Amino acid sequence: MAQEPVPLRVGPVTSSTPETRTDIVWAVDAITPGFIKVEGRLNGYGAQMLDWFITRMPEYNHLVQILPRRSAYDAMRAAAENGKTICIPGTQYTPERAQDFAISGTVAPLLPLSVVVLGSARHSFRPYMLENGMIDLVALLGDTSRYTALAKSRSYGPEVDSILAAAINAPNVLRTDNQSSFPMMLEIGRIDWMLAYPVEIEFHRRQAKDASDTLSLPIQGLPRLMNISVACSRSENGIGAVNKINAILASHPVMPWLEYYIDYLGHEDRARFLDALREFKQSRDLPVGQ
Repeated sequence: MAQEPVPLRVGPVTSSTPETRTDIVWAVDAITPGFIKVEGRLNGYGAQMLDWFITRMPEYNHLVQILPRRSAYDAMRAAAENGKTICIPGTQYTPERAQDFAISGTVAPLLPLSVVVLGSARHSFRPYMLENGMIDLVALLGDTSRYTALAKSRSYGPEVDSILAAAINAPNVLRTDNQSSFPMMLEIGRIDWMLAYPVEIEFHRRQAKDASDTLSLPIQGLPRLMNISVACSRSENGIGAVNKINAILASHPVMPWLEYYIDYLGHEDRARFLDALREFKQSRDLPVGQ
């Protein structure tokens, strides 16, 4: 059952004429460490990034509601019919979504799903690496002496799900209710690697306190970075909000809000991200920054 929406204020927004402001409801899926609900407020790198944009959009009245992603998409489609404005602060572009929603340019290029291993184990995974340094996931799954764990009922995206379908019942593939236990499973040797977004695993690793450092290895067939955008209901105000976000992107090409995300990455993954981000900016003729 869908979680009851909870209105939350992410940050202060000032305006001399509040009665003239247009409402924007930001629908967020409370997945750590992007959005962490703590005592009626949201924390996490996603909340901090959203707050950065909200403070630069004072002409809107901003409310945040926690909604599962599928419910948020349904609400956005309905909002387009009644003129309301609902936005998702982080979604990937697809042609289907572009038909239904107004979508901004890339707000946050982030590290994609990766093979996560102990930092000390990098060299032992070289047999599964291609010449470009990326992991051949089919070859890795085919080595039944290497154990991994998957979160039950989670989609890892169409490219990876199609590979996992052939190995889901293999003896070296364990299933768990959630991935918060993955770092300690790696630490005690119950698994050798895991599929995860680097920023999520680093959050769980820090929470575990006793877990060793990890690093993420890129997977062949996935992009170096995911291009995350803002999607809004395709109403007049939703389209206007996306245009405003695109104007903010144009005036801040260094993307200073990404510092919040970088803070949540481990040392090895931070270096990988900064290298990929430099390439991303150079390909778009953007300032590389620090």
